[in-house]
Amino acid sequence: MSREIEVTIEHPMEEVLEIESGSTTMTRVERERQELTVVESFDEKDSEIEGQFQEVYNAAMDAFDQQSVQAEIVEPKYKARNQEVAVQFLNTALAAARDKSNMKQHKDRIIVEQARKTGPKTLNQNLIVGDRNEILKHLMREDQNTNADSCTD
Repeated sequence: MSREIEVTIEHPMEEVLEIESGSTTMTRVERERQELTVVESFDEKDSEIEGQFQEVYNAAMDAFDQQSVQAEIVEPKYKARNQEVAVQFLNTALAAARDKSNMKQHKDRIIVEQARKTGPKTLNQNLIVGDRNEILKHLMREDQNTNADSCTD
């Protein structure tokens, strides 16, 4: 999903130490882009919205990576602020991923409800008029008749 690559940068300390400019190498995390999965139940608008969430997520993660690299080369008194900004980018990426997840949950819920509506609809409304003792006597008679029939088979 991500890999480390070595890049050459211009570090402010190169001038102070009288080192050749642009000779400092640093490792940087490079994230692989994720392609969106095509979902048949999504219409064009859903795919567009999901693409926008993915775009925000990718931009936030790229900005986080850039802020992390900048935090390594700036003066120490600015590192904390750079890391705060990096965390804000992570929160933006998390919000985009969460919204994308909520959209999928909402879609799944709609699909389940539609399947439930198209399924069989059975409504039994039996009305029994009588008191408890009469119903029990009737059930016991039926049970005895059923047992007697099964013994003769």
